[in-house]
Amino acid sequence: MTIWLLTVVSKNKNSEITRFQKLGVILTICIGSFTLFFSEEIIEKLDWQFRRDSREEIVELIKADKLKPNVTHNNIICTLDNWNIPPISNGGNEIAIYKTDENKLTVEFFINRGFLDHYSAFVYTNDKDKIKELEERTTLNKGLHVNKKLDENWYRVSY
Repeated sequence: MTIWLLTVVSKNKNSEITRFQKLGVILTICIGSFTLFFSEEIIEKLDWQFRRDSREEIVELIKADKLKPNVTHNNIICTLDNWNIPPISNGGNEIAIYKTDENKLTVEFFINRGFLDHYSAFVYTNDKDKIKELEERTTLNKGLHVNKKLDENWYRVSY
């Protein structure tokens, strides 16, 4: 798109270039450069920082039993209707809820649902065994799969 806009602007050297055309070229170069150099990592980081309060609100609703799995074909998936734009969890605005009778809770907010056998997610858990497992995952270095602790009880994992 940037190349096309630059071609159009360069062909119109003799005629006056409108402000709209100049702005279009500048914006496409900036957005293209931003995504080329920072890719998904910066978008994911911004998503975590700006939407954290909403995710914590959802966790509190789950703890209070006001939000439960609501998909008939899977007893851990909950489709979120009130957080549609932008979706709080990618891939259908669904989250995975793992809750035990001992009030151990793990909630996965999907970042990338993957195609066949992988996904990445922001994970909240208060389950000591799950925390131990996630802590072990953060020490693994799997190339593109980034596993890290974001805050107390919050992790970013790739499976």
